[in-house]
Amino acid sequence: MKTNLDALVTALYVHLDDHVPPSRQSRRRGRPRTLTDAELVCVAVAQVLLRCDDERRWLQVAPRRIGHLFPRLPCQSQYNRHLRELGPSLTAAALWLARATPSWWDRLRLMDGTPVRCGACRGTVNRSDLGEVAGYGHDTCHHAFSWGAKLMLITTADGAVAAFSLAHPQGTG
Repeated sequence: MKTNLDALVTALYVHLDDHVPPSRQSRRRGRPRTLTDAELVCVAVAQVLLRCDDERRWLQVAPRRIGHLFPRLPCQSQYNRHLRELGPSLTAAALWLARATPSWWDRLRLMDGTPVRCGACRGTVNRSDLGEVAGYGHDTCHHAFSWGAKLMLITTADGAVAAFSLAHPQGTG
């Protein structure tokens, strides 16, 4: 099977543009953004698929890899700020991609949880907005107690994420 990034990004853009409403932040005053919400999600998905973890490096490489699809790319600060506002659109894109995998329709699902440390000092714990979810739990991987949450993933057999949630670290085994 030959993978075609251009076709995937184009199909994702069409889906997001047709089915996912733009964020409220995109209708703000001031200078217009370089990319629409749907375009930015597609650029972020391409970044993940091309396994480029460093955003600064990605924005240097992106014109060569996807510049023919997105001739105008934002600077790093605008990319980060705009991307943080697009949580619901990113979730919709991930779900659309997962449903496109053949194993999505299988009945088998795998579930796993991994601890996510949210704070190291008492001051952070007191100021955190994760009070209802986070708590003290034992991190068996690091043989230590930590304050945080547990990221729970439900995946298909080939690893496509079907659902995710944060849970209290002691609430699950």
